[in-house]
Amino acid sequence: MKPNLFIVGGQKCGTTALASFLQQHPDICLVEGKEAHVFDSPRLQNVEKNIINEAYQAKLQHYSQQRYVCDATPIYCYLPGIMSRLASYSNNAKVIMLLRDPVDRAVSHYKMESRRGLEHRSMLRAFLIESARLKECEDKLADHSPWRIHSYLDRGRYTQQLYSIYQSFDSEQVLILHNDDLRHHHQATLQRVFEFLDIAEHDIAHQEIFAGQDKKMGFTDKLALLLARFILRKDIQISNKYRFSTS
Repeated sequence: MKPNLFIVGGQKCGTTALASFLQQHPDICLVEGKEAHVFDSPRLQNVEKNIINEAYQAKLQHYSQQRYVCDATPIYCYLPGIMSRLASYSNNAKVIMLLRDPVDRAVSHYKMESRRGLEHRSMLRAFLIESARLKECEDKLADHSPWRIHSYLDRGRYTQQLYSIYQSFDSEQVLILHNDDLRHHHQATLQRVFEFLDIAEHDIAHQEIFAGQDKKMGFTDKLALLLARFILRKDIQISNKYRFSTS
């Protein structure tokens, strides 16, 4: 059995939360570790289909005939070319993309990399040099590529990601959700997912598993926010378009 449900979206947009909810449904099997990282693995590029199958089977030892096998790897929709490869591999798959206010996402991403010790610059400096970091990178798929670690603002550019999804999959195979709806309209949002997947309703209790945002910011951090809101102003509008209250 190969994956036929992919949860993608910006890092820190709620993919972990959604996956944790859906794996409680009897019709859904989540790959071991939630994120398979098969199609973005530097070691699994330009390989035969059977090698991809083997990589997934190693993460599906617990599979027991569920209708859906889910790989929730957010970066699939960000790195170029992966969505078309997903469609070629599993052309009848369903895709759920999660969005979040791109500025909030960027801040959360920056703080995560700072805690990991992978970012030592201030938020403002990191945002200012991000474009140069990405341009200087020779291998986007490398394990410690800036495209994986330092793409704070660029991952919030949703237009290209949505385009790559709809270029690869028919619209009826795609569901776009907003992070805020998963947080504040838990049951209604899961109901949309169940209907999209054509599976029975299942009682999944709401859990507050989203990390809160630190409201204390210095002057340079506030400048970083202003810069991000200017750069991502169109993407803020796109993310708001998919909120439950306006859909």
